[in-house]
Amino acid sequence: MPLGGEVAAIGAAPIPPVQPTIVPGPTAYDANGVPIAPVNPDMPPMPPGGSTGNYGPPPVSPEVSARRQRLEAMRQAKDAMFADAVRAPTNIKMAAARSGGSPGGQTGGDDTSARLDAVRQQIAANAAQGNAPSAADLQTLAALQGQAGGAGGGAAGGSGQANTNDISRFGNKAGGDRWQMSSAPQAPRSKYELRAGFVIPGTLISGINSELPGQIVAQVSQNVYDTPTGKYLIIPQGARLVGEYSAQVEYGQSRVLIAWQRIIFPDGKAMDIGSMPGADSAGYAGFKDKVNNHYLRIFGSALIMSGVTAGASLSQPQSNFNNNNGRQSAGSALSEALGQQLGQATAMMIQKNLTVAPTLTIRPGYRFNVVVLKDLTFSKPYRAFDY
Repeated sequence: MPLGGEVAAIGAAPIPPVQPTIVPGPTAYDANGVPIAPVNPDMPPMPPGGSTGNYGPPPVSPEVSARRQRLEAMRQAKDAMFADAVRAPTNIKMAAARSGGSPGGQTGGDDTSARLDAVRQQIAANAAQGNAPSAADLQTLAALQGQAGGAGGGAAGGSGQANTNDISRFGNKAGGDRWQMSSAPQAPRSKYELRAGFVIPGTLISGINSELPGQIVAQVSQNVYDTPTGKYLIIPQGARLVGEYSAQVEYGQSRVLIAWQRIIFPDGKAMDIGSMPGADSAGYAGFKDKVNNHYLRIFGSALIMSGVTAGASLSQPQSNFNNNNGRQSAGSALSEALGQQLGQATAMMIQKNLTVAPTLTIRPGYRFNVVVLKDLTFSKPYRAFDY
């Protein structure tokens, strides 16, 4: 006899069992209003209000309702305290510098500080209304600042040191918005303009030797386009650069100072660019290639000086009295004078060689950049022979 009251006939198809329908009961809640897990966890959750069809909120006990009201009241009180703290005015004032003296002097310093604050507030109010400070207000402000500075100076003079902890010098004494810059962005004067801060790449044609100053010639190695759009050619490749270099080289120096003064275009036009500095391909000021510190010359001079000094010493006779009468002979006196003069002349000559400055050499073909310090404005893009 199968379970469930089903009758099985021999040779007949089995009848599938019928699953019993379980109707979930109403949702139960604990004392705090938290729903209790249903008896059958596989069933879908019941809608709010239970199985009666009422979709309202579940019933809440009076204790839970009172606790929620207390939490909401505390939250509202904290929000009100925070809003009051944000809207509260700031009453911090800088203490005026006081000199070590009588209490009367102390009161005078406080009065000066109060008047100074009042004048500053007046100037700030006028600035907020768009009015410039009057001459009388500025004179009063300068006089009060002088009095406050005198009091501070007297206190500093008594201690022998300046008051470096006074931060009032950073305040806005002139009124207005001290965070506002007076400058504003400027539009390009022309579409064909090369702004300051850009570079002109070039290649050196003539060499540089720092023993003597002179002129140098270079050539622009790449086309240079305008700054606003970057599509207009303003300096073509092959334009000549004319400049000069400095021959004032100190001991230990390894870079040559360069100043470019003129651009000559391939069609014969020329433009004066002032004295724009030259930098290497990495952006360092000046050119650096070969440095001759004259070590052979310096140490060779030192060796020669030591040999001359030793020879002068050996040229002196062991005794100045070589005859029977105890007098110095003519040959001894001549050799002594010759050794002294030769030693002095050689020492002076070699001493100059010891202070010789290094020689800096920049070979032709050196790649560099001309740093543009002022805006170069053109009336039109470059076209050959358009004059």
